[in-house]
Amino acid sequence: MASDNKHREKETAGNDIPVDADDQAASVEAGPTRPRKEPAEGKEGKHGGGADSKKKLTKKDILKMLAEKNHAIDQLTEKSAGYEAEAKEFKDKWLRSVADFENYRKRTRKEWDLLQRQTKVEVILDVLNVVDDFERAFTVVGERDDDVVQGIRLIYNNLVSTLDRLGVSKIDAMDTPFDPAYHMAVAQIDKEDAQSNNVVEIVQEGYLLEDTVIRPAKVVIAK
Repeated sequence: MASDNKHREKETAGNDIPVDADDQAASVEAGPTRPRKEPAEGKEGKHGGGADSKKKLTKKDILKMLAEKNHAIDQLTEKSAGYEAEAKEFKDKWLRSVADFENYRKRTRKEWDLLQRQTKVEVILDVLNVVDDFERAFTVVGERDDDVVQGIRLIYNNLVSTLDRLGVSKIDAMDTPFDPAYHMAVAQIDKEDAQSNNVVEIVQEGYLLEDTVIRPAKVVIAK
């Protein structure tokens, strides 16, 4: 009987060992324990679609976003207006520069034409002095028609032809009313068969370059 009681006490003592102790002993034999894995999130939590993972936008947040967007649009509009004004200013400056250059080109062209004309007139006036010398020589020789006079007349005719090609022509002054635009009166005489204020004598021939008087005719007019 005593042996049976002892045997029961041993079995009872063995049954009193906690389950956790057994598990711990088994884990010690198996090796180091791994950290416990947390349970996986649900489908909504994994993709962030749940109410807890994604914050809902409030009306205040939406108004703030709209205000920021409007502010950005206003800034872009101001910059665009500034760029347009700057482009307009550059265009106006370019147009003014083009107009100034065109005016300068026309002015210089006009001045160049005037200079050329003045130079041409000066040369023609020098040639006309030579023509005057030829005409005075013809007055002296009178009716002579020898070889020398013919040679002089040939040179004279060549000069007159050259002047004609340049657009130079004589002013028709004889027996015409005195005109200060074409004539220069050097004397006034009484002449019965002439009308008053008419040209009765030419002292020096006047000439036109096309339609411009380059040398007025020196004349004597009747009283």
